[in-house]
Amino acid sequence: MKNRSLNPTKASAISRAFFIYIWLTRLSVLSVTDTYYSVYLLCGMLGIFCLYDNYKTKRYCCGRQLWVLRGFSGVFSFAVVLANYSLFLPLNVLQNLFEACCCLVGGYFLAQAVLLYLLQRLPFSVEEGGKKYPAAVFLSVFCSIALIDLLYLFFDAYPGILTTDSVTTMAQVMGDQPYNNTMPFWHTVTVQLFVRPALALFGDMNAAVACFHVAQILFMAACFAYVILTLYQADVPCWFLLGAYAVYAVQPHNIVYSVTLWKDIPFAGAAVLFITALYRLLKGVGRSRTLNYAVFILGALGFSLWRTNGWYAFLVTVLIMFFLLGKRRKKLLLLMTAVLIIAWLLINPVLMLLGVAQTNLTEAFAVPMQQVARVVAEGRELTAQETALLGEAFWLDKVPELYDPLTVDPIKFETFRYKQVPYILEHGGEYLRLYLSLGLKYPGDYLKAWIDETKGYWNGGYFFWIYTKKMGSNPYGIANAVEPNLIQKLFAAAFRYLEKPAFLQPLVSIGLHVWALVACTLINALKKREEFLLGIPLLVLVAGLWLGTPVYSEFRYAYPFILGMPLLLGVTVFVHKETESTGQESMFV
Repeated sequence: MKNRSLNPTKASAISRAFFIYIWLTRLSVLSVTDTYYSVYLLCGMLGIFCLYDNYKTKRYCCGRQLWVLRGFSGVFSFAVVLANYSLFLPLNVLQNLFEACCCLVGGYFLAQAVLLYLLQRLPFSVEEGGKKYPAAVFLSVFCSIALIDLLYLFFDAYPGILTTDSVTTMAQVMGDQPYNNTMPFWHTVTVQLFVRPALALFGDMNAAVACFHVAQILFMAACFAYVILTLYQADVPCWFLLGAYAVYAVQPHNIVYSVTLWKDIPFAGAAVLFITALYRLLKGVGRSRTLNYAVFILGALGFSLWRTNGWYAFLVTVLIMFFLLGKRRKKLLLLMTAVLIIAWLLINPVLMLLGVAQTNLTEAFAVPMQQVARVVAEGRELTAQETALLGEAFWLDKVPELYDPLTVDPIKFETFRYKQVPYILEHGGEYLRLYLSLGLKYPGDYLKAWIDETKGYWNGGYFFWIYTKKMGSNPYGIANAVEPNLIQKLFAAAFRYLEKPAFLQPLVSIGLHVWALVACTLINALKKREEFLLGIPLLVLVAGLWLGTPVYSEFRYAYPFILGMPLLLGVTVFVHKETESTGQESMFV
């Protein structure tokens, strides 16, 4: 039965457009602060277009689709208002409450119109293209991207970019610090495999670090080429392939990240390999299934080992896959289980035998730590017992001065008493009860702390640093060794023109990518297409950031689903006609 609330009259459509206009104008206050208003503007314009098109074509939905659409729209609307809560406080002022309600309604109608439009319009049918030149496509994409990044390395950033985390990794590589899994041990070993032989060969630390970055450039270029090849073999239109290529090849952050010594870079590449190989195996893309399985295993291992939370994210992914697939795709499920077990052995018994210290437990409690710190910083009343228990874990007198709502780092590094970790673990039950009781007493502080700490991963983009070009100080003599040259100036000019325009901000908006990720996954799931499985590992990573991120909008933490978006978007929007007509996508009915 048609639901007329989603197929409005002319008057209703006009009123919904008016509420979207209110949503846009109220949020425009943020255009002079820290939010990419261009993202809101893009969403608003898209919402009005979709609303008009839905009205003209009499679109509607019902049943399960209707409930999912309403849920998505409500969550989207509530999230935007929550992220901008400071605009509507205090709520006991009638005007503020009225504006908050108007924004909730406007955001709801916007998301509803867009998702309804996408559900009814997607996927677009594409013809079988023959896929005549897969090797040429892969090699041309791989070589061109690698060439761009190698030029940047040797003419602008040689021997690469190191930050504080990078220097810690190098200290472990060189044996000046004991191995510690806080900097993932298996990523450190990967760096060591290139740095130590190169140092022995060239006798120069800069050359040794550059060798690792050359390897990283080639790996990331291969990951990008693998995605483009897969889209090509799926017969995605040429214009989309060119757009995806441009995203990977010329965006400044991809170029700079290719020569930055961070665990997050190869981890993101492994995540992309994993979901791309998963798609190829699900859809039978490519002639060599063995090669697809090999890439799938490589991506899954990198996903599990190259970041400290990667194994847990992979565990959750495997559990969800078992629940969704049941007895289907047994080989894939067995492979993922095998990788999970092998990774666990490498992270736990093997590291124990090697004497590698595990990650500090406090790394997993960034958000709870920030919530408790917010209560203390706000000067809330604490009992003598609460004060004593918190005093064992924090230097309480420092908290109000050092508390930063956007990052837990000052609290974690300057107020937390690390020597008391054994005491905290011994009294874990008491600290859990304390955390819960403070949350019940001061829910507003807990909510604000969570919003401020995580909003970059579920709201529009923020003006926060994406990459650095500075070489961190280090005891190894690693320093930028490039004289000014023409290619360096060309890169500087290209970066300036690609980063400055406001209309390009959506390309680096973490929140927009998260909304797109959720929308693509929902669309594929509602249409009973296996492609929705590709979104699961990425959504698990997003949820992990909602629960435990140390920084409110760290681009490198979001890098896996930023890189995965061209693939997910391409296979969501385009599908073969014969696939639609033969009902091959009905496995989830």
